[in-house]
Amino acid sequence: NGASSSSAFDSRNPNASNSDDVEKASSSDLSPALPPLTSEEYNPKFMSDQIHKMAGYNQGRKIGQTHSNIKNRKRFERKWDFESVRLALDDYERHLQYVLDHLQRGDNKHSTDAKDLFANIHPSKAKCFETHRLLSSSTVSKAARALTRSRMDTPLLSRRIRDMERLVGKIGWTPITEELSYRLLEANGKAGNVRRTLALLELRRSRGYPPREQENVKYKGANPHLVLGEKEFLHAITSIQSAQLPLRRSRNIYLHESTFSESALDNPTRYLDAILINMSKRGVPLRPDMAARMLDCYASTGRTGRAIHYFYKVRRDPVEDDGTYIPGPHPTHLGKEGLEDWKTEKRGEGVTRVLATEVSENVSRGLDGDESKEEGELGLKGLDDDDSETQSSMPTQSNRRSKIRMAMQPLPPFHKIPSSVKGVPLIRNRYQPITNEGSSKANETSSDEVQNKTMTKYEWELDRDWSLALTAAFAFADSLTHGACGHDPIELDIVGWNILIKACCRRGAIHRALKILNETMPQKGVEPDTYSYNTILAALARVGDTRYLQEYLIGMTNKGVKVDKYTAQAMVDGFLNVGDIQGATSLVQDIFNQHDTLPPYTSHLKIIEFALANGLIFEAKRHVYFIQQLWKWQPSQHHDEKFCQLMEETKRNPKLSREAVLKLFRYFGEDLSDQDFF
Repeated sequence: NGASSSSAFDSRNPNASNSDDVEKASSSDLSPALPPLTSEEYNPKFMSDQIHKMAGYNQGRKIGQTHSNIKNRKRFERKWDFESVRLALDDYERHLQYVLDHLQRGDNKHSTDAKDLFANIHPSKAKCFETHRLLSSSTVSKAARALTRSRMDTPLLSRRIRDMERLVGKIGWTPITEELSYRLLEANGKAGNVRRTLALLELRRSRGYPPREQENVKYKGANPHLVLGEKEFLHAITSIQSAQLPLRRSRNIYLHESTFSESALDNPTRYLDAILINMSKRGVPLRPDMAARMLDCYASTGRTGRAIHYFYKVRRDPVEDDGTYIPGPHPTHLGKEGLEDWKTEKRGEGVTRVLATEVSENVSRGLDGDESKEEGELGLKGLDDDDSETQSSMPTQSNRRSKIRMAMQPLPPFHKIPSSVKGVPLIRNRYQPITNEGSSKANETSSDEVQNKTMTKYEWELDRDWSLALTAAFAFADSLTHGACGHDPIELDIVGWNILIKACCRRGAIHRALKILNETMPQKGVEPDTYSYNTILAALARVGDTRYLQEYLIGMTNKGVKVDKYTAQAMVDGFLNVGDIQGATSLVQDIFNQHDTLPPYTSHLKIIEFALANGLIFEAKRHVYFIQQLWKWQPSQHHDEKFCQLMEETKRNPKLSREAVLKLFRYFGEDLSDQDFF
């Protein structure tokens, strides 16, 4: 994450700080893909103008004030040309490298006079003069601002901001100003450079810069949840969550969390403490909203193995050239002759079937695709643009068509399912996770009484060995309620408690999350909301606990908590994970009829995919029938505007159109006829 420093870019500027904490990087450390800049290409004035333009909102483009444009003005102003921003940043980095190469070759590289320093950088005197603007604090701050608007992936953004800082620091003529320090803080925060961000926070405190952004409350449309001076601390929190991106993307669920290195920021307590101390020293009070943002860092590291179970595997079975498909795994280990004997045996048993695809009909009748399609039949023309897919949209493997099949795995062990465990006592060492060597040695030296201790699942989840990061999250939350790092004590609001529930669910501590939902929040006078229940339902769905899913859905509706699309999505996922496709389809229809709510369109496609992959063709057609009912839906006086808008969007969704459904069925080797549609 870079060195912890309050670096200055201005080692040659006599009015700047003399700090030499900037990391000095050679040219080989910079972007190798950028070609060096030639003398003819060097144009500091144009480059400075471009950087200022790219840093502007929507690159400075404004929509006209005519009546026809006012309606769509907000929609167009939210777009920006990030490709132009990236090109401008590449050229700016090349210009900085050109200046650095000139200074390293020149005889006056140790001069502190700008007139002597850049006198011979270019034959044109005007370009020599404009070099001062290229290296000014204003231009560098605009470049940092433009980096945040380049839509780069986080690892690439982290490298680019550090490259730019090293270049400017090695040139050593750019003074650190209030604006520049804030823009660097913003860019490093988005890039996930945690130590660098905290160093810039400390730099701003030591120089007496007021906390940003205080002007946010002055203009119309400002964030109502933002108070004076909180914005830069939000950037610091963002840096922690950006650094946790590898854990969210590709966390190894088979490893205990104690095996992760510190750079993964699985436990960000010390960085959050540093932010709290900086806030206290600069007079920014801690509010529940900011506390919830900090607690969210404990829930932004992905799910552990305790919270996940793999319920199925996707298999590909080969399809014969004549369209014949033999269900089940093919014994390829028997060799070519043994496999043919197995196929002959299965054909004799009558377990084979001919897939209802156009290509199989063509082969059996000896016709081409165009000749076989009669009037009224549903063809594949227009469903795929690829010529290789015009005959069949089924997947291929080793140049052969294959049938997608789903092999269901055993259900999770009983101690992962909350409704199966409840208050049943467990022996600790029987379900102890595998940890690193240090933890194993500690367990070996422990007494047999501790290892064989009987405890309930909830007591086990409270134990420190269950999850050190989760223990740290509750300790941090408890410290906030008692006054942490010089701040006044606060009480967590509904958002803070929801994030603690989320952290528990991500670490597999579902019983602890249920305890917060059922007891702790009511005791604190906080009523659970839709997000509280949806987080619990999503966690239960990932372990296939359909019993608790139904119970908490009923409890949710009895308490008058609104059911939304994510509630329906969690319920569908839970039933599909255990293979109850019929129950998932019925559940979607019941929630639609009783609560006027639909899950996201991906849940509809998921139900159809599960049904087809498990050979339940009529269940898939049953859900297609329900989708057709949505196409024919008409509003009434009992429906509100929001629900009517949802239905119109669902009806216009191309992923749920007739063509999309046909294509999905053909991908699984099945077909829909005209009789299957209204």
